[in-house]
Parts: sequence; structure tokens; C-alpha cells
Amino acid sequence: MTTMRKSSFLLTALTILMSISTAISSHSPLQNFLTCFSHNSHASKVIYTPNNTSFLTILNKKMYNKKFQTPTTPKPLAIIAAKDASHVQATIKCAKSNNIQIRIRSGGHDYEGYSYVSDVSFVIIDMFNINSVDINLQEETAWVDSGATLGAGGHFSGGGYGNMMRKYGLSVDNIIDAIIVDANSNILDRKSMGEDLFWAIRGGGGASFGVILSWKLKLVQVPSQLTVFNVKRSKKVVQLNFIGQFLGTTERLLSLIKESFPELNLKNSDCFSMPWINTTLFWYDKPFGTPLEEVLVEGPPSIYFKSKSDYVKNPIPKVVIESLWKKMIEGETMYMDWNPYGGRMKEILPSQTPFPHRAGNLFKIQYFNRWIDGSPESIGRHVNFSRLIQKFMTPYVSSSPREAFLNYRDADIGANIPSNITKFDIARTYGRSYFKANFERLVSVKTKVDPDDFFRYEQSIPTKTY
Repeated sequence: MTTMRKSSFLLTALTILMSISTAISSHSPLQNFLTCFSHNSHASKVIYTPNNTSFLTILNKKMYNKKFQTPTTPKPLAIIAAKDASHVQATIKCAKSNNIQIRIRSGGHDYEGYSYVSDVSFVIIDMFNINSVDINLQEETAWVDSGATLGAGGHFSGGGYGNMMRKYGLSVDNIIDAIIVDANSNILDRKSMGEDLFWAIRGGGGASFGVILSWKLKLVQVPSQLTVFNVKRSKKVVQLNFIGQFLGTTERLLSLIKESFPELNLKNSDCFSMPWINTTLFWYDKPFGTPLEEVLVEGPPSIYFKSKSDYVKNPIPKVVIESLWKKMIEGETMYMDWNPYGGRMKEILPSQTPFPHRAGNLFKIQYFNRWIDGSPESIGRHVNFSRLIQKFMTPYVSSSPREAFLNYRDADIGANIPSNITKFDIARTYGRSYFKANFERLVSVKTKVDPDDFFRYEQSIPTKTY
């Protein structure tokens, strides 16, 4: 071999080695994930990375709590705008093999941002493209995809609170099947997943167990016309709204209210008769006459807010309520929802689904504080005021545990930080608040179907510790 040929060989070899070295050093977790994804699914126009011009638009589109729309908020390595089950399967497989956490976003209404923010490397499975609703009128059933409109995935898996719950229970009480992708990328329906997992995802928080693609619901009957009302009572700067919906005529409603709640002084002029579909606009506080197409519009604009919840077992003394109003005036932007229970809700056993808040509850409270100024000082002040109001209510709400509603997510109850390690003691605290005695069964199901705790986040269901 001549000297020139030797030099050429050495130069070629050096170039090859340098190329290999460069390739290895450039294989970041994201690049490995993308390569894996392309090998396991057709990746056409479903993956958005920070290099895409649409990345922030898609990320912020369903981020309704503006506390998380800051430059310093951790961003995902990628957003997978899944269009079918194969995209979900590939994401799970490739995230798992590259030690990347998954966050699952249906509607983006997670109050603490757990569906789109994490403190460790993560990708988002965004379900907005999986949004079909297929109705079978003969069976009186409907298949509803997790990305449909509001974000059915999170709504249903947390309980599915609705305006007819006193008549028909929650959404989870009417779910008869579901399709889920588990930690091994298997697609399962009710039969193949088994009754334990089917029980767990109906109110136990689906994101702890897999990615739920679709739900099958048993539809319920409603009359052709319903009656709604909104009675406003004001005193100085505190306003009380009594908002209700009745599956019947105005005449019948007035008769019942006069008999059971005469203090409301409900009048015919307070009541409005309309088809059920129009009541969805009423509850959304839309003016009468708003076109029905408005229900298809994306969710409300993003705001800064903090929410908390409580359950009330016994009547609250009038003097306490008067003191509460005075405290709320100090907060300026605070309001509370008191949702009455009873009816069908008290007939369903607490163990029938993971949602345990049944008989014995007079009503549920949501404390909701919203504001405009996004400065750290303003955020801290409003969050602390929310805590102060809830602390004031401590003697008058449930205890041991102090119950909370999962879909009014509250990190103050307890959260695993960093989120890649689930500590059982912390999980037990928030788990018993959300699920009471059902927490232990949820842990057993989690241990069985996801023993490696792949589907985890700050308030996920933990696996058993031995």
C-alpha cells in the first residue's frame, strides 16, 4: 500500500469514526423516540416538536389555566396529535423504551395542569383528533371518543359530573364499555381488560392505567321540554344565584318548589322552558337565542385560577354563612358552587365505582378563584386566599378524610414531586381524599395492570409497596 493510499485509508477511517461519534452524541432521548415512533407507526403530520412553528399554538390551545402559559413552564419534548390507536400504541412503546414520561390530554381542563406539564422529560398524547361520537338510537347507546368537544376522556374518568346526576347519577354510572391502550400497548375493551380495570377507569382517573380512546354510554330519556331557572339574590357586593334544571313543566316545578323550598320564592318569570340541547347553552351562561352551533366551539378562554373542593354532610349554621360572605368580599374574585346531592346519587353504593361521594352528602362545594394579573405576587395572593377560605370551612365539611372531587384537582392535598417517583404515603393522602376506601382497590388494580408504574404523574394511583 502506497503512502498516499495509506493516508487516504486513514482519512476515510477517521471520517467514518467521527461520523459515528457525532451520530451517537446526537442521539438525544427525543431523537431516539422519533426514530422508534417512525418504525412503529405512520408518523405523517402527527408529531410536533419545539422546532415546529405550530408547536406552541397546539400546546397552548387547550391550556385553560394561564398559570402554566409562562416561558419558564416546562415544555414537552413533543406533542403527538394522535389520529388513531396506532399513534397511541407507538407513543407508549417508544416513551417506555426511552424513559420518557407521558401526559395525556383530552380537553386540557386539568386544574393543576397535570395533562400537559411535568417536571421531568415528557411527551404529550393530545387526543383532539380522536373525537368521533357514534349514536345507536335503537340500542340507546353512544360511543364517545376521548377527544370529543369538552374532553370526554378526563370528564368521564374522573366521574362525569352532570346536571341530571340527581335523576340518573354520574356519567360513570352509565358507562357500559370502553377502549383503552394499556402499558404494554395492547388495545383492550371491557371484556379483554376485565372487570377490575373497567371498574377503575370509571372514576379512578384513567391516566393512571392507560390511554382511554373511547367510551360507550347508555343514553337516558329526557322529555321534549325541560324547565330551567336562575334566581338571583343580591346583598351589597355578594350575589347568590340559585340555578336549577327540572325534567318537567314549569307548572309542576313551581308547585314542588312552593311545597319544599318556599324561601326561594320562585316565580313563573324566573323559569324558562326549552329542549334539552338548549339547556347546555343555558348552563354555559349563553344568552337566550344563541345558535346551537355554539356548543361545538372550543372551550372558554384561558384564565388564571385556583380551585378547591369540599363535601358537606350537615347543614351549615346561618351565622357561619354570613361570616363566609364577609370573608369572600375580601377576595373580590372568589366564587363558590354548591351542588346538591341526593336522589339517584344516594342510591348508588360508594364502592360501585371509584367515585365514592354518594349517600350522606348534602352538597359539594367548589371554591373557584380567578384573576387577571399574572404576576407572581398576584398568583401567590389569590392562591393563598383560596386556601384561607377553605381553611375557614374546615369545621363544617367532611373530615377523616376531608373529601375532595378528583376533577377539581388540587395539588394542596398532596403531590409527588418529582413526578417520576410515586411515594405511597403521599399518594395515600390524596388518594383517600378523592376515593376514600376505594383507594386500596385502585392500588391493587394499578399493581396488576401497570406494575412498573409507567403511567404516573403527581397525583397518580401508586403500585403496592411490600
